[in-house]
Amino acid sequence: MDGEIRRTPAAEVDTGFKDENDEPILKWTRSLTEIKCCGEWLPCSCFTNTCQHCEADYNMGAQRLASRSQWGEETGESVDDILSVDDHGGYNGYGE
Repeated sequence: MDGEIRRTPAAEVDTGFKDENDEPILKWTRSLTEIKCCGEWLPCSCFTNTCQHCEADYNMGAQRLASRSQWGEETGESVDDILSVDDHGGYNGYGE
């Protein structure tokens, strides 16, 4: 059902490397939140996550965001300013 949320818990992962004592080097993965939108699971791993089907936007907590026409209304930011927060410069890999 659309709107359903699931979370993958953080976990320890073996990096394949060993330290000076020949012990495995582990790292923690962060938890991942996903939301079902348009019948598919959408990972919410970026500041802004956009469904490629309906273009609905979600934050990292899988909360639906306001329409882009309302973005920056109170702060004066443009949509480009807001979307540039993601490390890879786009919004969930779509549109740029």
